[in-house]
Amino acid sequence: MSWKRFFTKRKIIIYVLILGVGGFTVSKFFGRSATQNILTDFVKRQDVKRTVLATGQVVSENDLSLSFKTSGRVRVVNVKVGDMVQTGAVLASLDQGTELAAVKTAQGSLVSVEANYKKLLEGTRSQEVAVSEAAVQAAEVTLDNAQKSLGETVAKQDVLVSNAYRALLNTSLGARAVTIYDTNVTLAVSGTYAGTTEGQYLIKLVPTGNSNYYYQVSGIENYSGFVERGKPVPLASQGLYLTFGTEGTLSLVDTWIVEIPNKQSSSYVTNYNAYQAARGTRTSAIADANATIATAEAALNQRRAELDLKKAAALPSDLDAARAQVLSAEGQLQSAQSALENTIIRAPVSGTITKVEIKPGELATALAATIVLQDTLNLYLEANISEANIAGIKDGQPVEVTFDAFGSDRLFQAIVQFIEPAPTIVSGVVNYKIRASLDKNPEILTGMTANMRVLVEEKQGVLVIPARALTSRNAKKFVRAITDQKTKAYREQEVQMGMFADGGLVEIVSGLAEGQPIVTYLGK
Repeated sequence: MSWKRFFTKRKIIIYVLILGVGGFTVSKFFGRSATQNILTDFVKRQDVKRTVLATGQVVSENDLSLSFKTSGRVRVVNVKVGDMVQTGAVLASLDQGTELAAVKTAQGSLVSVEANYKKLLEGTRSQEVAVSEAAVQAAEVTLDNAQKSLGETVAKQDVLVSNAYRALLNTSLGARAVTIYDTNVTLAVSGTYAGTTEGQYLIKLVPTGNSNYYYQVSGIENYSGFVERGKPVPLASQGLYLTFGTEGTLSLVDTWIVEIPNKQSSSYVTNYNAYQAARGTRTSAIADANATIATAEAALNQRRAELDLKKAAALPSDLDAARAQVLSAEGQLQSAQSALENTIIRAPVSGTITKVEIKPGELATALAATIVLQDTLNLYLEANISEANIAGIKDGQPVEVTFDAFGSDRLFQAIVQFIEPAPTIVSGVVNYKIRASLDKNPEILTGMTANMRVLVEEKQGVLVIPARALTSRNAKKFVRAITDQKTKAYREQEVQMGMFADGGLVEIVSGLAEGQPIVTYLGK
């Protein structure tokens, strides 16, 4: 075929038009995509900061639940919610007729035996004997005070240990499904566990024969009852109740476990540590009180020996017998006074009454919490910080705080005061609890929810770019630096980064200049 015949003038014109239109279309399409799908920004110089957000709660320095050491009818309640009290103040007392009579009787017996003892000494008294007797009496007072202090210490520490153990056993109690036929079926646990046995309750279902079920409990206790859906029924005899939800279909395969205490709870470690701390404090306090008693006893024995030497004229056996009667009477008086003190609730520390759950005339149960005393003037914030952020938290860092109760427009200031070294597990995530101090403010109450912003780091006048502008390759960081603003042509520029700041910004230490255009998004 001849090329001249193939490429006629008409065909050449047609091919040129087709190639021209096609080339224009391709150029138009790809030219628009290459430029319009690229987003750019500029390297800026500004102040930046990095903060950590957390949700915390207002907590009191002292939060004590107080109770009577014995049961009885309430005679008087001297405080109401909001009252401020000092250490040792009488907050409430029970009827004391029997206890007061016992104290009077013991005081009379002591006076009688002391008179008999003094009568034996009348014939041999002298100025030296009088001085020695005074020394003995002073030593006795010292010993009596030490012994009374021991009794008070034991009673107080026993209450604290008991309360801590009760809180441990009741840690976030709930029913955990072992096997379940219908996941819509729920089983809730309510009430307060009053027992002292640790272990598990196993709950199974048994049909009644008429489409209903009994529930059987085994483990810590054995118990059974009729399932009433939507109504609380006893778990056993220790104050806990079960509520079978109204949704879903019950089945013979349904089985639940209630653990006492709930060691899977996020607050278990906290309650366990509080219980162990209370036990350790009790042991230490009792040891200190016993050491004081031993010192007082040694001093008293020495003073008595000195007195006996100065009373050689008196028969030692008669003096010993009389003295034994005095000691016995003193012990009876102390026992009566201790029983009287058990009918009184005193403030162990200064603070504010935040709860009163007794009234005159009511029957109070021994060791049941009836009055709550908190130090509302010394409040602080507690919050959990994830392990990803805890490394940046340090003592003394400022905290910007808002409270849900006051709205986000009111700002308060706090200071990081303490970071707990032991972790706290929340929903399977490792957290560390921090404490932040608050200035005194009567508007802030315990239990309030606080939104905390901890300032970890801040810098002034540094170069920053959006973090999305960064790319990575071979463990290095790059930014697409624009070389032609019109065509948006660019080249990759290696950079050195500083801190990652709030707002999705990152500090650039080297590699870019202020005002330099960069690519922040490269479309496809």
